[in-house]
Amino acid sequence: MKKTITMLTFLLATSMALFAKSKTIEYPAYEFKKSGIYNLTKIELTDSATFLTIHSTFIPHWWVEFNDYEVIRDSDTGQEFKITGIEGAVMNEHLWMPDSGDSTVVLIFPPLPLTVKRIDYQENIFGISLDASNAAKRGASIVSPEIEKWLGAELSKASKKTLDDFESSDFFNDSPARLIGCIKGYDERVGFSTGIVYASNEFTRDDFPIVVQIHPDGRFEAEIPMNKPEKTYVVFGDHFMFPYYMEPGQTLAMILDWEEFLTADRKRNVRYQFNQIEFRGALATINQELLAYPAEQPNYEEFRKKRGTMTPSDYKIDQKKELEKNLTVLEEYLKKNQLSAKTQKILYNGVIVTHANFLFDYAMNRDYYAQQDTTNEILKMPIPDSYYDFLQEIPLNDQSLMVVNEFSTFINRFEYCPSFRKAQMIAAKKSRPSSMQPQKTILDYFNEQKIEITNEEREFLTLANRKERSKEDTEKLQEMTEISKLFGEKYKEQIESFVALYVTPMTSLLSGNKQIETWKVKDSILIYELGLESNLAYELAKVRSLKYSYEFAGTRENASELWTFLKEGITRPYLLVTGERLLNEAYPEEKLAYTPIPDGIGADIFRKIVDPFKGKVLFVDFWATTCGPCIAGIKKMKSTREKYADNPDFEFIFITDERSSPEQNYTDFVKEQELKNIYRLSKDDYNYLRQLFKFNGIPRYVVIDAKGDVIDNNFPMHNFQSELSKLLPKYLPE
Repeated sequence: MKKTITMLTFLLATSMALFAKSKTIEYPAYEFKKSGIYNLTKIELTDSATFLTIHSTFIPHWWVEFNDYEVIRDSDTGQEFKITGIEGAVMNEHLWMPDSGDSTVVLIFPPLPLTVKRIDYQENIFGISLDASNAAKRGASIVSPEIEKWLGAELSKASKKTLDDFESSDFFNDSPARLIGCIKGYDERVGFSTGIVYASNEFTRDDFPIVVQIHPDGRFEAEIPMNKPEKTYVVFGDHFMFPYYMEPGQTLAMILDWEEFLTADRKRNVRYQFNQIEFRGALATINQELLAYPAEQPNYEEFRKKRGTMTPSDYKIDQKKELEKNLTVLEEYLKKNQLSAKTQKILYNGVIVTHANFLFDYAMNRDYYAQQDTTNEILKMPIPDSYYDFLQEIPLNDQSLMVVNEFSTFINRFEYCPSFRKAQMIAAKKSRPSSMQPQKTILDYFNEQKIEITNEEREFLTLANRKERSKEDTEKLQEMTEISKLFGEKYKEQIESFVALYVTPMTSLLSGNKQIETWKVKDSILIYELGLESNLAYELAKVRSLKYSYEFAGTRENASELWTFLKEGITRPYLLVTGERLLNEAYPEEKLAYTPIPDGIGADIFRKIVDPFKGKVLFVDFWATTCGPCIAGIKKMKSTREKYADNPDFEFIFITDERSSPEQNYTDFVKEQELKNIYRLSKDDYNYLRQLFKFNGIPRYVVIDAKGDVIDNNFPMHNFQSELSKLLPKYLPE
């Protein structure tokens, strides 16, 4: 008995010794902090509990929340200790920030064993030292010597001279640029290892994400396709935006500080303007000048109010005053600061293009807003033609307008402004497509091809092709609905051949004539209604229309006729080259049936997914639970998936990312829809796939052939049934 008591006493003493004695650590040292909101000001270690004092700094009247699943963990072993209580707030309920934006709570966790030397708090603060002697003030992050050497070597590779001015003949240039740099204080535990540059081609309307790769030491790099200088931005994390100016062929370095990321994290109610950026390289000066300018952010909330309370004429007067005010502010700044000519031009253009965009946006979708607010008489007021005379004050022939990032909005609003939109309707009336008929009727074609049909089918075709029908003819045709349906099913291949031979060329010709007529009307509107001469913006609008116009033309001959007409009004050599290139891409001499996947990180990620399915055609669906159209499309296809379950020829693949598809929603939806072949990737891996297939929006459907090559990078899934019969015979292995 005595021996037993002695043993119990020993075990109890040993157990007690495993846990910390009472100890308090003020402002403990830590390795890395991911959140800018939560600050750990004190740790109290006792035999009965662990107390963490959390001081939250956030936006006044916004809220934070502490939940019953919160944990601290041993940084070395990963052992977790779940929260047991809270002081100063209620678990699982909002804690609203007071006017000061500060609040303090104490979180209570189980006692920690003495073996624990460092802890992590949630995914917010990592490597928190439990040694009071380590509680020293953190020093500023620096650029390491290794990174300094790398930056210097990369910058030295940019041999191309920067533009002297924006009138340079080298303004349009296809040389890719390099964006490099580092994030001081970066740690892989931040949760992301990529950034995104939303690259675009204003001449072709293409936009596509470019991944910025972040290395474990905080270095980052990306090659950016370009065709002109531009002021744009790079995004890190979910919403941290860093502006920069770049020219084709140049290399620009950006030095960022993680501490400023944390500041931006606390100020989520505004688009935080990062100002602790160091630029290096030939474009450093212009970038530092642009960064330093205290530009006022557009007030869209105020704009929405004015749209519903100001008449078109009053709004124009109001915006004229705003323009004058912003130009005065810029002029005063330029008097006090010596800026380069290119910087001055960019700042000035930013002001006038933003002004034009607000005027365009006021006039857009007024019918929609009037329907939403039926009692608002101002929204019902029409926009007079004279409203757009503000365009006469904008230097539309100045190619430097294309540098500012607001220009992409401007050119879209310009080419689709109401004045130009009515041109298509006017042209349609002039072209009178109903007056044209195919060279042969389908009955003639059937006779010519000696296709045997019944007397009833012949009667149906005779009535259907009769140009002028009597009342009796019409009634008879209505009675032959079932015959019509059966005829279409029975002679499907013959009808398709007839359409290809006689209908498609005719409709293509009509479409080509109509497009030429439309541009003739636009030419007239440009001069006589808008009071403008032909200009760079108008030439660009012509080139931007070509991808769709060429496709709609139907044949290379029709497309060439359209381009011959359009290029007579285009003076910029680069635009002429672009138009010709688009024509050759639309109608190549030899069209490949597939596109090999280019090597790279994205290809490696994708091949790991699709390689197990080689030998089958794959329909890959990029989707998210937060995407309404994605959800609707998957639901609509459920019966189709069931119909083709376990088929040997093709598979459906579903790819999403962790951020866009929260785990519980994802799990529930996948179960409900009985989805197979599902992949929920990290945001970084998903970014690489976005770059690989060049898409920003979802749903996006990609078709892969049996060898693993791309058949269609933007497949029309709504036409799945009709497309399937074309794809399988062509792309399955023999």
